[in-house]
Amino acid sequence: MKKLSMIVCGVLALGVVFSGCSGVNLSSKAGGPGNVLGPPSGEVEDQKVVSFMVVGKGLEPENALSKGEAVLMAERAAVADGYRQLVEKVRGVYVDAFMRAGRGTINYDTIQVHTQSWLRGTEIMEIYPGDHGITHARLRLRINFDKDGMVWWPVGIGGNMTSSSGKSLASGSSER
Repeated sequence: MKKLSMIVCGVLALGVVFSGCSGVNLSSKAGGPGNVLGPPSGEVEDQKVVSFMVVGKGLEPENALSKGEAVLMAERAAVADGYRQLVEKVRGVYVDAFMRAGRGTINYDTIQVHTQSWLRGTEIMEIYPGDHGITHARLRLRINFDKDGMVWWPVGIGGNMTSSSGKSLASGSSER
């Protein structure tokens, strides 16, 4: 009987200890269910929205079959240049340089630049013609950035993401 009462007391004591740990509600601390882009006012923000804006440039090719085709190709080149610039800003650039010298002169010098990434959520704000057949394309990429888990994702995408600490990173915001 003594043994049974000791086991019951031990189980109750463990139940009290562990029930105190499970009472933490992270969703109420972060603004409740449906939290939109950060905590309520007065709390330290864990998330930031960072906007990257670039202007891509494209040239109308001389070998186009018609003026319309030249304009379309220049627009596509301008958008592609904008994407390249965004990748370079967000992810960085890998530079590979090689130089060979001998007898006080440079015999061979080459520099290669590489960048590669997936881009999601890029907005083409405006495409407009410029001087000398150059077309300009303004692009914008808005990224949610969570400082805690060093996580980033485009605004409007990834509403069900969680950080490494298990905290929800739902953005749900469509502010523009």
